[in-house]
Amino acid sequence: MRFLFPTLSAVILATSAGAEDHWAYLPPSLPELDVSEGKNPIDALLENAWKKADLAPAPLAAPKLWIERAAYTLTGLPATPEQIRRIEEKPDQATWLALVDELLASPSYGERWARHWMDVARYADTQGYNFDNDNRYPFAYTYRDWLISAFNRDLHYPDFIKLQLAADLVTDSPDHPDLAALGFLTVGPRAGGLEMIDDRVDVVTRGFLSSTVACARCHKHKFDPITMDDYYSMYSILENTDEPEAKPVIGVPGDAAQFAAFNDERAKLEAVDTAIRQEFVNQLHQPDSLGVYLELAWLARKNGWDNGTISSECVKNGRYRYEATIRWRDFLNETAFSDNSPARLKDWNTAMESADEATRKTICTALANDWLSAPDGSDLKNIASQPNCLLSFDVSRIHELFDTDDNIKRSARQAELTRLLTEHPGSPPRAMSLTDKANWAPAQIYKRGDPSNRSEPIDRQWLSFLGGGKFPEGKSPRLSLAEKIADPANPLTARVMANRVWAWHFGNALADPGDFGIQHAPPTLLPLLDFLAIRFNESGGSLKDLHRLILSSRAFRLSGDGPQKNSRIDEANSHFWKWNRRRADFESLRDHLLASSGSLKNDSIGGRSVSLDSEGSDSRRSLYSFVDRYALATTFVSFDLPHPDHHAPKRIETTVPQQALYLLNSPLLIRQAERFADSPDFQNLPDDSAKISFLFKRLFQRDPTQAESQEILKWISESNPADYAPRLSGAWEVRYAKDTNGVLSEEQVFPLFHENSWRTGPDLATSPIRWLHALPDSGHTAEGYSLILRWRAQGAWQVKMGGNIKRTQTGGTPLEWKIFHNGKDLKTVPLGPDQSTPIDSDWLNVEAGGTVDFVLRAPGPVSMCVTSWELNISGKETPESTPAELGNFKNQFPTNNNPPSAPKPFSPWADVIQMLWASNEFNFIE
Repeated sequence: MRFLFPTLSAVILATSAGAEDHWAYLPPSLPELDVSEGKNPIDALLENAWKKADLAPAPLAAPKLWIERAAYTLTGLPATPEQIRRIEEKPDQATWLALVDELLASPSYGERWARHWMDVARYADTQGYNFDNDNRYPFAYTYRDWLISAFNRDLHYPDFIKLQLAADLVTDSPDHPDLAALGFLTVGPRAGGLEMIDDRVDVVTRGFLSSTVACARCHKHKFDPITMDDYYSMYSILENTDEPEAKPVIGVPGDAAQFAAFNDERAKLEAVDTAIRQEFVNQLHQPDSLGVYLELAWLARKNGWDNGTISSECVKNGRYRYEATIRWRDFLNETAFSDNSPARLKDWNTAMESADEATRKTICTALANDWLSAPDGSDLKNIASQPNCLLSFDVSRIHELFDTDDNIKRSARQAELTRLLTEHPGSPPRAMSLTDKANWAPAQIYKRGDPSNRSEPIDRQWLSFLGGGKFPEGKSPRLSLAEKIADPANPLTARVMANRVWAWHFGNALADPGDFGIQHAPPTLLPLLDFLAIRFNESGGSLKDLHRLILSSRAFRLSGDGPQKNSRIDEANSHFWKWNRRRADFESLRDHLLASSGSLKNDSIGGRSVSLDSEGSDSRRSLYSFVDRYALATTFVSFDLPHPDHHAPKRIETTVPQQALYLLNSPLLIRQAERFADSPDFQNLPDDSAKISFLFKRLFQRDPTQAESQEILKWISESNPADYAPRLSGAWEVRYAKDTNGVLSEEQVFPLFHENSWRTGPDLATSPIRWLHALPDSGHTAEGYSLILRWRAQGAWQVKMGGNIKRTQTGGTPLEWKIFHNGKDLKTVPLGPDQSTPIDSDWLNVEAGGTVDFVLRAPGPVSMCVTSWELNISGKETPESTPAELGNFKNQFPTNNNPPSAPKPFSPWADVIQMLWASNEFNFIE
């Protein structure tokens, strides 16, 4: 160990001393190229590297693999049979380039590459931890949709950068669709002002520059030449922004009726909020209540009340707000207790000093009347118009005075508005934009990161390690920052993006995408990275041009297997002498699965995010999944989606049991496998061999081998139909019937579901059958009628009914309850006033469609019959099974009269489909 510390110190000193010569901070240089005979420059550069390292390249892969790779990296979807046929029939360069252009022209290309950038931009649909309000971003999806559009229209990279940092400063209208690009800054986590700005500094500098500028928040960077001036210059630029509460509308919904309905609902919510605010404004302008505030404010100053006392005194006097009293105290301290105070306020103060409690109230009410009726031009009128006088507060500012109860109710109203904005189909898209503040605060260094210990103001400047220099006067520093980052002369920007593009195609980057700092040694293939950066800049920042260059190389089409000796020299394949086999990322895996099952619909690009686990999302690509920053879906966690709290330079790939279990047990896989197996295309095939061939062509774009066919045929023939019978389950129904001395006539459905209960009319007291109704946990019968709560089996074996029932009133009519099984009366139990009794039945054999009914009836005239209950059904599928709850009436309370259809038997073919989906051939990119 005595040798370790001097060695480390020497390395650090050496790297620091050479910071000005660091490869990443120098302009990229064009390497010498041998591109004779039309050779791709990428191949020429790789061949030079292979020769120096004594490596031999792998042979070309089969043409089918070329197009499968290209479809995966460009669109994230499987190649079509037609595309495979074309490249296999004519595997020449012209056909290949035509197919690449076809993939680049597909709208699916923008979806695929938007998802890549969403990792960089730490995209999420929620702001993170926030239990006080609805934490959803109603319009985060507009940033995602902007990305899709930007990639599809090949928006050149300098504009791509500038719009994400300063769209409000470069667009020409307040409702321009490009304002959605500012989501790059605004979709991040909200963990308080300081942390939010720090996050934005980090995502800008690591996202575009692969530089860890945020490490200089508390001290200069330990390794890189990044100063605290660099950090706080950028911090100040991003700090001096405002996010408008009313976000700009950047489009209209396609359905005019839904749009009108949304506007009506929003107007109602806003009217309620405005009325509540106005009520508080009115209180400030009523003589009696204003007099109370003036008295409390005077007493608070006179007696030196602390905050707790002020709060207590406000409560004692009624519905008076603590913050309003504080503001009146401070305002009066400035205007009423000085030599320059108006005579009326001086007289009031003098009178208050000598008055008793009753007189003080009269004096304050008199001042309130005078102040509220003061004529224009008078001292009191002029004072009332000052911004810090509470008499100038209107509905737009009154929330500044809200107390805890006000804010709780305001949060509830805002949550309702957020729900409307997020979920209503007529809610128009809005941009999560921001603007520069009208008055900029100075840039200051927070010494040791402490905002209470600030330096003298500093100039806002460009990053010193990239040339520095004060940003020009008369121009938004945020726009200047965007232009500096986008400038082709910036040695980092093009290198960083070219490196990302290479990594997203080949699986491994040329340089560490997370940090191009001093500790990063020159990349093994720096000449290749420099060439890509130069070519990227020469094209004006065209990503599609860069894709064409990369995919037209032989390197992209090499086999995954090469000379054995290469593994001893370059086992990590850092020279890209072969193709890197890799597992498909989760989004592509799920999309491929849905495409192969026939569920995926590609005719709708963009739109609101959908729940990953809901059946309604089965037709949507995975990038449209709702990303909850606070409660990230476990599927995302299992499959390595980066946590959106931070910028993610690359995905970390893990192999954990949850991934295999997802492919075996997830509702999506089971649902889609059954859908596939039940589809007409599959069911109408003539025999099992044809079905196997169909599966392999749909999933793998090839015919099955003889061994594969025989193995599946054997498995299908040996499957036991009993293993695929529906599991025992059921559903609840609510009915009623005419009751004549315990004999029930034909049962009827309730005509109305209202206020979470089944009933025969809106008003229970005047409905056609008075008081007859059923709620999830209680209800009421009626004279001459029985209330029926039914569980209908969907499967076979044994069940029993259990629970508890209770009369909640001390008087009234005796009742009784019954249990029926398939219409047969099994049990009758009396239920007197204020009585509770357990509900219990024997074990009953059921088949699919069989019923167990709980019936509540009144043998005589009905009075005071409110009854509460808990009902459940337990079941077991074999005599040895442990009983389990199958149905709970409260939790599964039916809200419509259409019971779900009985489940169909499962298909052994669905198991085959799941097994094929779980195979390496389906999950890996060869």
